Amino acid sequence: MDIKQYISSGILELYVLGRLPPEETREVEANAADYPEIREEIEQIELTLEGMAMAMAPEVSPELLDRVMEDLPRGSTPKPPPSSGGSDTKTTSAGGFPRILPWLLALAGLLGILYYYFTHSALTAEKEKLEEQMQMLKQECEETENILLASEQRLRDLTNPATQNIILAGTESHPDNGAVVFYNTATNKAFFTPSNLPPPPAGKQYQLWAIDADGPKDLGVLALDISADDIIEVDFLPGVAAFAITLEDEGGKPAPDLTQLRVIGNVG
Repeated sequence: MDIKQYISSGILELYVLGRLPPEETREVEANAADYPEIREEIEQIELTLEGMAMAMAPEVSPELLDRVMEDLPRGSTPKPPPSSGGSDTKTTSAGGFPRILPWLLALAGLLGILYYYFTHSALTAEKEKLEEQMQMLKQECEETENILLASEQRLRDLTNPATQNIILAGTESHPDNGAVVFYNTATNKAFFTPSNLPPPPAGKQYQLWAIDADGPKDLGVLALDISADDIIEVDFLPGVAAFAITLEDEGGKPAPDLTQLRVIGNVG
């Protein structure tokens, strides 16, 4: 018999807990009588369970313990047969179960409390996770709503009968270039879209100008990645006679380089 394998199989723990059928219980008791190592392992398991229960378990009420003990079957468990050598052996009760029952009951109660605690903690964590997801969805909905509202307002501005569509046509040296400025003197709003402006060369950037009686006024440089689908709001200046775009050094200049004029359009 491989005693180490037998001990590590887990059958002794089931025996101590009283979870084996009668036939296997008798087999364990016979082996305990024949092999001191098995008997010592059973005793060690009992002591370990007792110590763990005593260290971890809450107090069991005497009334509950009395009721449980009264329900246990009466009578002693048959002793294991003597070994072939006829030497005296220490008798182990049926798994030592009655002796450690109070501690096992206490341990079971503690495990129940721990189960409730961890289950409740898991549910709380899941609830917090769902609340966080709901908050993120709410924020996304609010952002989407704001975008939609801004788009609706932009559409109203562009389709307002008072809004003028100023076509900025390409110059003779750049006839294919083009852009549009939406200019409304009633609402004091101006928008710009580059209908056809090729990407600027490295180190260069397009700059938008409003030209009035005092000369060109800077309306800012255009983003390097601006596209024909973009419609951006720009500063409104009253009394503008024309809008123009030049190609300047990246970052722009305070005054336009007219030799780099790309598009221009007069306010009607």
